[in-house]
Amino acid sequence: MKFALTLPSLRQLTLPAWPRMPAFSWLPRGALSSWLVAFNVAVIVALAAMTALSLWSHRATETDRARDVVENLAQNIAVEVGAELRNTDNALATIALRYRSARQSPEQLAMVARLMEEQRGLLPQVAALRITDVNGTVTTGLMPDERPFNVGDRDYFAQARNTDAMVISEPLNSRAQNHWCIILARRLIDHDGNFAGIVYGVVTAKHFVERFSGVALGPSGAVSLRSDGMNLVARYSASEPSSTKGFGQKSLSEQALRSLEQNRERGVYITPTALDKVERITAYRKVPGYGMTLFTGMSTEYFLAGWRGQVVQQALLAALVALAVAAASGLIHRIHRGERRARDALQQLAREQDAMLQNDLIGMVRIRDEQAVWGNPALERMFGYGPGELVGQPSHLLFLSQQEHARVRDAGSAAIRSGDRFHTQLRMRRKDGGEFWVDLHGTVLSETESMWMLVDIDGLKRSEEQAQHLALRDVLTNLPNRRLFEEKVGDAINAARRTGRGFAVCYLDLDGFKPINDQHGHEAGDEVLTEVAQRLQDLVRSNDVVARLGGDEFAILLSDVARPSDVEQTLQRCLFSIQRRITLDSGEKVSVGASIGAVLGGGDDGCRELLHAADEAMYAVKRSGKGQIRLAGQGHSEWAVAA
Repeated sequence: MKFALTLPSLRQLTLPAWPRMPAFSWLPRGALSSWLVAFNVAVIVALAAMTALSLWSHRATETDRARDVVENLAQNIAVEVGAELRNTDNALATIALRYRSARQSPEQLAMVARLMEEQRGLLPQVAALRITDVNGTVTTGLMPDERPFNVGDRDYFAQARNTDAMVISEPLNSRAQNHWCIILARRLIDHDGNFAGIVYGVVTAKHFVERFSGVALGPSGAVSLRSDGMNLVARYSASEPSSTKGFGQKSLSEQALRSLEQNRERGVYITPTALDKVERITAYRKVPGYGMTLFTGMSTEYFLAGWRGQVVQQALLAALVALAVAAASGLIHRIHRGERRARDALQQLAREQDAMLQNDLIGMVRIRDEQAVWGNPALERMFGYGPGELVGQPSHLLFLSQQEHARVRDAGSAAIRSGDRFHTQLRMRRKDGGEFWVDLHGTVLSETESMWMLVDIDGLKRSEEQAQHLALRDVLTNLPNRRLFEEKVGDAINAARRTGRGFAVCYLDLDGFKPINDQHGHEAGDEVLTEVAQRLQDLVRSNDVVARLGGDEFAILLSDVARPSDVEQTLQRCLFSIQRRITLDSGEKVSVGASIGAVLGGGDDGCRELLHAADEAMYAVKRSGKGQIRLAGQGHSEWAVAA
């Protein structure tokens, strides 16, 4: 017995097997023909209405699915762009801090040049990293064939001079390289507190275009990035991959402008794009932490292609059903026998349907000869459909994927053919696109029939997932706890054995945390721990792990590190970030420091040995004066100490 929840066959639920009718001898001559004609007209009208409703629902579903796709892509790409900007911001801040800490001398210039070279290697998204003097003349970071030039007349120079924060310029055409780009700049303050110029990085539009080119949005999809003033920074369209049309301009449709007026942070709209007049469903998200906005668009022609095919299929199916009804109407004229048997069968079917239809908790569907001949309203309510709305829809729409649908169908068919009950738990999809867990049972009723029952167990499954989450996460900071961190270290060791790439395990203990708890209370201590956790997460890469081991002790797993200097630079930034003053909810400002121990690991190390070595390195810092970083190399021998 093949399990095939063939939803189009649910039409049979509204048209059960035709019972044998009385001889209609009591009707006047010709009255039966008139009644059948009226009935056929009513059926055709009903079919047309149901088909239109189904198509409208399917179009709305396809639109909602496209909305989800563009919204998720906009969110993910905005986060990635924000991470690049934050990485560049941290590098510029590091250069500015080291510049201010050193007195003016030839040694300072050499130190700055080395630091620039180090940071440049950590910023693949930056095409050039330069320093200017107080007048805007570029003095450091020139290409070998470049002559010194002046940027003092640029807006970003004046903006950076008057703020401590990083400045992001409007899109501009580079004078040095003649390409579209944006400038990320910070001001430089010398040892005496005077303005000494700016340090800035150049991020080209080409970099963003190459990043956006890997996004799958169909043949007419488009991804664009706009500045705080909504000027176009970069845009990639699959139909115009090399076009720079509109760069540096505020070319937006009226619908886009209205949506931005209502909500500058996020939104979705459908309208022809101003640049190429292609109608798209477009989602936008503001880049987290920065005044830039990311737009992703998918053409309506692309995401409604399947719906247009469904229009043809539904129309043909409705026509076939109408023909079947007409043929059945012709047969009624010859039905004169078996009145009692037809009446008994109809009453039995009514009793069976009534018993199942009264059930509100369990969705049921009856399968006969690979077709569903009945289903109860609980099934429609469970999946968020209205009465009869499932008619004409393919069954795979209720599954998360075609592969999942095929797997359940084949497994159910095998079990039912052998005469066994089939039982499984899986995720299925509601009309609104939401996923939920279902307990699915199937049993044989006869040689040709089977019954399937579906129970919503989503609440139970989510409770289990929540319990698993709480077992592996720190309640205060939502960081991984010690158990999950040890699992991640084990994964890093296995990855190192496969690839040969190294990693680092770092233990961090806060200095000066207990006095804050004693003076301001445990709530203030919780605020400090939460802020430190957030700062550490902001500084590491997406493939690194930050965990809280308990109390004021944290751990960091740095992946894919080859040189001790890479580890030291990252931990120095973490140390500087932690030492920045923290403003409590009460308005008071507090400061903490940190002692950090780290060990480099590889495929030959054991998890417990690495954790112990990092812990010992951290406590060695505690004993030697705190506020430092102690690194241990492979074999866990101490080899470097950094203030």
